[in-house]
Amino acid sequence: MLLFTTGVGILVYQNIGDLGHQLIIGLLIVITAACFIYVFRAGPDYSNGVTPGPTPYFDYVVLLGSLLFISVQGYLQFQYELLTENLGYSTLITALFFFFVAYRFDHIGVLSLAITALASFWSISLSPQKWYSGNFFTGSHLYTTAIIFGAALAAVGLLLDWKKIKTHFTFTYLNFATLTFFAGAIAAMFLNENYFLFVLLIFAGCAFSYYQARQRRSFLLLLYAFLAGYIALTYLLAETILSEPMIWFLYFIFSCGGFILFIIRYRKLFSRSE
Repeated sequence: MLLFTTGVGILVYQNIGDLGHQLIIGLLIVITAACFIYVFRAGPDYSNGVTPGPTPYFDYVVLLGSLLFISVQGYLQFQYELLTENLGYSTLITALFFFFVAYRFDHIGVLSLAITALASFWSISLSPQKWYSGNFFTGSHLYTTAIIFGAALAAVGLLLDWKKIKTHFTFTYLNFATLTFFAGAIAAMFLNENYFLFVLLIFAGCAFSYYQARQRRSFLLLLYAFLAGYIALTYLLAETILSEPMIWFLYFIFSCGGFILFIIRYRKLFSRSE
């Protein structure tokens, strides 16, 4: 599906003057509509558990329709700039639509698209700069958005897991949540004068990620916690007690050795059964 949609994009880009804009957008809309008409007619009834597709290619059609839906939006913006002033609302509508499709047809790939679109909506809406101004990150404090979004996403995922609603989606929520949270917190630690508060926040996130890794036997979540904790600890030591080059050398030697031991010891123990 990725190869097909990529090929469509290249074909449009290379022949945009010959094919005609109306023909291209019309063809994309027709294929997108055909995909969703098929999946809504042939798809199984909704269930809170795992819902297998009726055919082996059903999930691929769902993914194709979703990717082409993004292509249609991108083409309309690129060629006609119809979404420039309402890009945030358009992104939010896309995110909500993808959440609906992901839950209706039990598709983790589309859920990832939905979470990504929702993250894009918050970054666009909360930034004081226009997305096309060229100074998108200036003074926008997007790390605060990332921290809040990551924590909220984890809370939503755990709430749905507690309610037994698509529990196999929980790991996807936690994966995006921990990555976003740690990225925002680490960026804030480097950029903010009150770095110690964000160091503590990172350590709290590491404790949460470690607990979830133990609960779900996920080595990936454990690896996130280890790397984020290592970065925060190294920065804290650099700002406080580590100053001599020899001490730095010994620190990196022992920490690299500890990382190798960590990989060897926990890789099999936390490997996901899925």
